[in-house]
Amino acid sequence: MSRTTESINGAELLVRTLVRLGVEDAFNIVGLGLFPLAEAFYRHRAEVRYISALNETNLGLIAAGYARAKRSASFVNVYHASGTALGMMAVTTAWAESVPLVFTTTTSSRKLEGRDQYAAVPRAVTEMSAQFTKWSAEIPSADRIPEFVERAFQIANTPPYGPVHLAFPMDVWLEQTSDTSAGVAPTEVLADFGPSEAGVAKLAELLRGSEKPLLVAGSELARYGGVAAAVSLAETLGAAVVSEDKISDLGFPTTHEQFVGKLSMNRGLVAESDVVLLLGVELTESGLTAPVDFGDAAVAVLSVDPLLLTRQLRPEVAVLGLPSPTLEAVDAALTDDPIPEERRAAGLEAARARHAARAMRNEEIRAIRFDDAPLAIGRIITELQAVMPPGTIVVNHCASGEPFVEDLIPVEDTDTFFGISSKASAQGWGGPASIGIQLARPDARVVAMLGDGGFMFSSTAIFAAAQFDVPVIFVILNNGGWRDIGALARVAKSPLAEAEAEFGWLFTEPTIDHAAFAASLGLASHRAGTPDELRQALETAFASGKTALIEVMNSPEDANEFSRVFTQSD
Repeated sequence: MSRTTESINGAELLVRTLVRLGVEDAFNIVGLGLFPLAEAFYRHRAEVRYISALNETNLGLIAAGYARAKRSASFVNVYHASGTALGMMAVTTAWAESVPLVFTTTTSSRKLEGRDQYAAVPRAVTEMSAQFTKWSAEIPSADRIPEFVERAFQIANTPPYGPVHLAFPMDVWLEQTSDTSAGVAPTEVLADFGPSEAGVAKLAELLRGSEKPLLVAGSELARYGGVAAAVSLAETLGAAVVSEDKISDLGFPTTHEQFVGKLSMNRGLVAESDVVLLLGVELTESGLTAPVDFGDAAVAVLSVDPLLLTRQLRPEVAVLGLPSPTLEAVDAALTDDPIPEERRAAGLEAARARHAARAMRNEEIRAIRFDDAPLAIGRIITELQAVMPPGTIVVNHCASGEPFVEDLIPVEDTDTFFGISSKASAQGWGGPASIGIQLARPDARVVAMLGDGGFMFSSTAIFAAAQFDVPVIFVILNNGGWRDIGALARVAKSPLAEAEAEFGWLFTEPTIDHAAFAASLGLASHRAGTPDELRQALETAFASGKTALIEVMNSPEDANEFSRVFTQSD
């Protein structure tokens, strides 16, 4: 008796492949030509949760936020050329933040390729993303879907992380084939990611001979599990630690007694240092400060990304490697042959003094217009900090308020803070990203701190949170417009500082009621103009366990404080 081979279509084969790869959530928007894929997801709804959104920009950013919180690639499929164009922000930010993302596009039918068919592209849709991806390819036939998808996940998930782009021709969804997914499984990449012996020896030599070393904690420490090793090394050295200027992933606990703030706010400390060790640091400037000058200090760079080692400076030592094993080996070498204790003690005392001075400065910032209405950012953060339970994840994308959030919220667990770097620089990122982060971290609560200007770029994303019951608390700081642009203009002494209304940067005629908008989409919403109203709104939102939006009437003067306070350094 002959055995019949099951015949399935390409869409079914893709979803079976995703299940075998352990994918629990998939992100897609259905359109013409995508019904077979949606039907396959529907058949497997008990195995893969289907998440959608109102446009591909939001969808892609949700998927990227999910991958970033999981530290593992997510799968997103977008609609033809137009959907790919809308989803490109997810690809560019995934490239900038080293997020493992399997970004896929349904594209032109193979049979009609080159005939400017429905939603056509002139050549290949993957050309749109090519410079931002680690790999891109078009699926040649249905039977090869498992091969390409498995490879895409392996490439995205191999350090340095990053996005890949696959194109699925529209007709491949219905092409019949056998189930070729049987051998698919998450790939275990076995490679020598151990520390470079020569690199470790050189770093240990530099640090052992340093009178005043400075560690700069970058985002790679959080992305690749190196925070604990960096803390241990800092304690062994007694060295001060600073962060990147615009924090995406936080590389060092801000509560640690040796953490002294941002790089640009500690120029005096940089000038005093004789060795500066950059640990997976993104140095891209935001335009607010001049390029960092390390003076006469010997500069060493550690990164898992070969493109980062000498991109923005020429260090004396560049070490390619994962942060944790490399720093652990350096720490061990310094433990075996330690620096003089009196030198370590002096460095530790100086770092503690700077940490204390930072805390005093932050308390002064909190006190600015503390009881006034509209609310100042310091009071908003104080009320949030008083209410949110331990383990709450903060997504920081509130434009002119971002530096205050980074400084004023103490972060002990670096895995509970997400921001966006200058390299990524994407208005509207925070709202959708927070939804993906919450989906990936269901046991924690996510608070998205968003400016009203940036929120308007992607405001419809909150509908996805309502539809799929994603309990993010969106805190919208309403200062009446896209005010960080005016603040930047003031820093630059540009006449545009007086032209906010003319350029459409103010939301005053007409005004925007964000709370009413959220309520119309079925979200619990609150508008707070006083400290008591804010405290009650936050307590209600946390207690509910549901999606909520809190619109806080925030003072435009915060933008002025931003331009004044955060362009000063020691």
